[in-house]
Amino acid sequence: MESIGEATGRSGAAVYQYFEGKSEIFGIFLREVGAELRSAAEEFPVLTDDDAGRRALQDWIATLVDVLDRHQGTFLLWAQVQFNEPSLTEIGRWNLDQFQNNIAARLAISGAHPPTTPNVVPLGMMSVIQWSYFLSAVCTPTVSRGQLEQDLADVLLAFLFALPDAVEPAPAVGLAVDEMPRIPLGDAMGLRRPVTARGVGTVQRILLAAADRFRRSGFYGSSLTDIATGAGVSHGSVYTYWADRDALFTTLAQDAVAGVEARVALLDQLTTPEALVGWLDGWLSMLDAHGAVLYVWTHELDLPAIADLTDRLNDALGTALSAFVGVSAGGSMQDHDARRIVLRAILTDVPYVLSTQLGILPRETTLAFVTGLLRAGVRAPSLDQSDR
Repeated sequence: MESIGEATGRSGAAVYQYFEGKSEIFGIFLREVGAELRSAAEEFPVLTDDDAGRRALQDWIATLVDVLDRHQGTFLLWAQVQFNEPSLTEIGRWNLDQFQNNIAARLAISGAHPPTTPNVVPLGMMSVIQWSYFLSAVCTPTVSRGQLEQDLADVLLAFLFALPDAVEPAPAVGLAVDEMPRIPLGDAMGLRRPVTARGVGTVQRILLAAADRFRRSGFYGSSLTDIATGAGVSHGSVYTYWADRDALFTTLAQDAVAGVEARVALLDQLTTPEALVGWLDGWLSMLDAHGAVLYVWTHELDLPAIADLTDRLNDALGTALSAFVGVSAGGSMQDHDARRIVLRAILTDVPYVLSTQLGILPRETTLAFVTGLLRAGVRAPSLDQSDR
């Protein structure tokens, strides 16, 4: 509240004359977002599976992106607020329910038949649009907003009017979920001292507590004291291994890159729709372990000290995105860079936020939704060379 007062040239006490606290202020933001989301949902068109329907959907996506652009801070902080303020969580859930109900009614009139449970489609669509737009601000090369909206319309319309063979995702078989990488004994990036056999348990507890804290409160809302409390260790134990919060994040980032690279290395095994679902199942397991770090890395932090790690992460993600762009090139896609941004959202932020960060959808539902997007929207039934 003091910071809010300073930003307006007043004191924290002056702000308290009008508001009980920052939660009340954020509640106002959430209600404003809710009103605009309801308005956007009420404007959702009755779609047709043709060029006219694609243009209508693209126009509507532009309307929703306007809302996202005006309230970007609220959307990005929404997840953090839900863990700390139950009353605000209720406002957020009510907003989403209203949006979902309005869109679902319009989709039913349109005769849409997406390859997943219809009642999760509106929230899933909003998540794809939201995170594609937010990622477009941090991804390079950049694409125009119009190009992004056009590609989103192409993917989502194909998903909504899926071909019969994409109606049900194939069962996950053929690929076992690989074991998540672990910080090895010895040296690791960010550590002040090598990890011994005696200290490995403490280090693991601290790393898990840090990742969970970042999920709940973001990087800047998490202190080393909070992390130590979550790990059940002393403040001094954290400082035994890390000089500061940046150093601790560096260790987590190294582990996260290894997790991404391990999954990407299995892409060449995808030769059937079943194998695709098996790969995605393992990918979601990787996000369970490392999604909070990847999210913070993408949307909060720019640490020059880990520039090499950032390059490794982007290279690994680029390999995965290029594989899926390759199989979707036969569709109406006109801009490969726009498609890469949409694919990155589908593979990273969308499943992480829906299932892990916010917990809106069960993991199995999210797996089916992402599979449907890739098979019907991106037209990627498999990654066999014969499909390219």
